[in-house]
Amino acid sequence: MASQIDLVAIISPSPGKTDRVVELLQQVAEYIKNNEHGTLKYNITRSFNKQAGVEEVIMIESYKDKAAMLAHGSSNEFKIFQKQMVAEGLVSAPMQLKITKPAGGFSRL
Repeated sequence: MASQIDLVAIISPSPGKTDRVVELLQQVAEYIKNNEHGTLKYNITRSFNKQAGVEEVIMIESYKDKAAMLAHGSSNEFKIFQKQMVAEGLVSAPMQLKITKPAGGFSRL
């Protein structure tokens, strides 16, 4: 039986580029919502990293299974997004991906 995969992606925008990163991610999110039915959650959030003194974009994502996650990562739209990030100089560091596994707590949905 396939099991859900949850991940957190941390994007480090270049100074002054967070709004543009979020704008591009929202375009990707619209595509995903309409075309990637194995993507269960694709939340775009912003956070200020006090230690580093920079703003981050944190993606909270859930996929029906590994195949859905791999389909998202290899989609043309996601590849175009990644190329735009580099071409426009929008990031100051590589994206961090963290696949998570439940370890406790609860969720009310």
